[in-house]
Amino acid sequence: MSTDKPKVLLIGLELENELAITDLLQKCIIQKIQMNMDALLEPVTPAPSIIITGTPKDDLKPNELAQSLRMHYQDAPLYLCSLSRLGFERKACIKNGFTDAFLMPMDTELFRTTLSEALAKIGQSEQQVFKSVKIIDVGADTVLDFDTSLFLPANKRYVKLSRAGDALDPERLEKIKKNKFNNVYVPATQMGKFYQYSAKRLRELGNETLSVTEKKEKLAIAVRDLISGMFTDQNASFETGQAVMKDCNEIVKTYILQGADSEWYARIQSVLGERGNSYAHAGNASTLAALFSMGLGVGKPDDLALAGLLHDIGIAELPSEIQARAPEDMTPEQFELYKKHPEYSVQLIKARKIIVPEIVTKTILQHHELYNGTGYPNGLFGDRICKEAQVLALADRFDYLTQLKPGRPLLTPLEAVEKLREEQLSDPSKIHYNPELLKKLLKLFPDSAAAS
Repeated sequence: MSTDKPKVLLIGLELENELAITDLLQKCIIQKIQMNMDALLEPVTPAPSIIITGTPKDDLKPNELAQSLRMHYQDAPLYLCSLSRLGFERKACIKNGFTDAFLMPMDTELFRTTLSEALAKIGQSEQQVFKSVKIIDVGADTVLDFDTSLFLPANKRYVKLSRAGDALDPERLEKIKKNKFNNVYVPATQMGKFYQYSAKRLRELGNETLSVTEKKEKLAIAVRDLISGMFTDQNASFETGQAVMKDCNEIVKTYILQGADSEWYARIQSVLGERGNSYAHAGNASTLAALFSMGLGVGKPDDLALAGLLHDIGIAELPSEIQARAPEDMTPEQFELYKKHPEYSVQLIKARKIIVPEIVTKTILQHHELYNGTGYPNGLFGDRICKEAQVLALADRFDYLTQLKPGRPLLTPLEAVEKLREEQLSDPSKIHYNPELLKKLLKLFPDSAAAS
């Protein structure tokens, strides 16, 4: 690792966005300049290793900002962090020179991951940056060209599993699977070698051309493009609504439902044990809702998948300080506003002139209603909540319980559903889900020994 500290140039970056990455930049030289054309026309020396800009101001457009910066800094990673949806179009930003563009605070976690990887590439990262790889994509008794590690959430640390040039022992790999691990972790700088390895392995097996890991990545990208486009398109028409609906259907067909009927449990496992962000959660909720629909025989899987994709888009309508907090960390006043997001989701779908089946909007509106009547936004109870919404509610909660959270032990699918059922049995005030649906869902999952 180089001993020279890299320079990071911050251009008009808002304080809340700067605070969100302060810990990542502790070993960097930080230089700040104003967001105006006079400052931008004067090149900074020495040239920065990474450039991060805030929301363009004073009639400065994102494309003008990118183009003016690229005149001086052709190769440095260039990131836009915008607090305003007005004029924000991610694809246009990238086309005009930004490496990537983020709509904050919704994209905070995604931006932190991207920045961590950029710092790792220039040799400046106190802690190695890892990316998750589905364990099903790593074969036993095959030489790996990359390092692998396990993440121990209870201890909040990575432990080395194998080094580049080693092969994983089959017995050890099976033991890892039995201990609830669905992912191994590869250094971000070595992911190119993983992609080469997985492509070769799939060719040798005569299987598909994409690994489970790559399918997950492509799903996340597709969901991000879909949702960010919905937020930023200010010229909604029936044509644009049809285009969004076409994109939704393509995502559902290609990434959610393809092969789901024959690989039900494997598909469930493919969404487990990931760190969550808003786009990953949308993809996971969509996948799980469709799979639960199949397993429980409730509703149409494509309707549940569509509802899962769009169920939380209304959160982007909330004030930034609420978007940046988990519900359990909100003040009572903030939580009252947060409880409006299902209504905002439906309003946004209608404002964008996206024509979806009525059951989809009903499912989205009711996915936070609880069986005992303590949910929101309308306090519905029992069978007044449509069964599709109850299935989506289970998928939403299941994804939360099986996400990778530092300091929290991993749960198998069976353990996650058992936890939901035990909460309801232990306290009548926590009967949040239809007991019959929950009982049927529990029967769908094999125990750990049977699943391994």
